[in-house]
Amino acid sequence: MDSQILDRAKKDLPLYSKELNAFWDETVSQFADDDLTDSYANSLIFKNWTIALNHIGINNLDPILKELHEDINASFFLAHFGLYRSAHMHLRSVIELSLQLLYFIHHEIEFKQWKTGDFRIKHEELTEYLKKHPNLFGTSVVTLIGNITTDWKKFSKFIHAEAPAYFQSNLESHAKKSVIEKDFNIWKSSYLLTGYRLNKVFLTFFRERIKNFPTQTREILLRNMRDSDYPELGIEK
Repeated sequence: MDSQILDRAKKDLPLYSKELNAFWDETVSQFADDDLTDSYANSLIFKNWTIALNHIGINNLDPILKELHEDINASFFLAHFGLYRSAHMHLRSVIELSLQLLYFIHHEIEFKQWKTGDFRIKHEELTEYLKKHPNLFGTSVVTLIGNITTDWKKFSKFIHAEAPAYFQSNLESHAKKSVIEKDFNIWKSSYLLTGYRLNKVFLTFFRERIKNFPTQTREILLRNMRDSDYPELGIEK
């Protein structure tokens, strides 16, 4: 039996690879240069937050920042293969780790406990804490955190496969083995909004330090901000 399974694997794996590569090529062809630039810049947010925080002396959170980059990067690349359900799963992880990172900045003991698996905080407790944090309280970010929670709940439905609507196998793109604009755009909207919203939370949290960030890093982090965001961040566009 094992020899038959091995034989089947050696025949099937090249077929899967060919199918995925074809989907990748078709996805790339769908991107206009501006869209590709926006999407790829979104994947660089947390890599640049690592640089920014290191520059102002915060180094202990690097493991979380590295994983955040892996998560948002994985969402970007999985979507190129048409694996939209998995791409959404990584976005929920991006939300959870991002908010925990901000919590741990002022909770060193809990951070040490978390690293050994001895600390957990519920999403509701975490968001209520951040809404009242002096760095965020009284800003539009309080409303934004509510939007992030809505996203978190939506992405959770992909993880738990709460209904057939969240199945990978029910996507038209999966059935046709081809990029379907509707499926792609649902992911793309989720991906760009998640990057924008979390980046704005981070920028607001550290708005007193933005001017101290390295120039190129600051430009990348401010790239997806809207005109209306700049006054609240205390900087000129």
